[in-house]
Amino acid sequence: MMDRSLKNALKGLIDPDAERRRRAMEPFVRETFGMFMRYLYRYLGNEVECEDILEDVYADIWENPEKLRNVETEKELVRTVYLYYMRKRLREVYRRLNRHLHMSQNDMQDLVAPELGALEMMSQEELKAILRKALTKLKARERRAIELWMEGMSNRAIANELKTTVGAVKMLEFRTLLKLKKMLSEYGREADAQA
Repeated sequence: MMDRSLKNALKGLIDPDAERRRRAMEPFVRETFGMFMRYLYRYLGNEVECEDILEDVYADIWENPEKLRNVETEKELVRTVYLYYMRKRLREVYRRLNRHLHMSQNDMQDLVAPELGALEMMSQEELKAILRKALTKLKARERRAIELWMEGMSNRAIANELKTTVGAVKMLEFRTLLKLKKMLSEYGREADAQA
């Protein structure tokens, strides 16, 4: 259920009359700020980042409130705001916060197979094909964690995506990188033997 003041603010927010929308925005922010902050804090763990995102989210809602038209409950409200207004902002923050952690497939090849003889003599395209093949041999959860990591997502974001803990994600990444290194080492030995 949704309390009456929030329901009224939401109605005013989607009204075509600009003045009514303006008057409804303040109560909407007042009623939802704590709820949205708690939700964002689970992802970011940083109040300043959460407040910055919320400022942009409220501006986006003001510009385009139509997505909120059929919302009936607080749970629906949070889900709708996340899907249509927050998610894009969160991705921008993850990219900015983790750009130094971003790993391309080339970086990952260097990490898992820096000294593999025959592999070093292959073209980048051949190495990418080998890495893609190695990724397909991983379990689905391992592959998903590594793919998200390679996209530059933080361990916290990956944990949220995989519905697990940050510690479990770190262990999963560590074990998966060891598996990849072993697979690529074996491939390198096979290629050396055939050469």
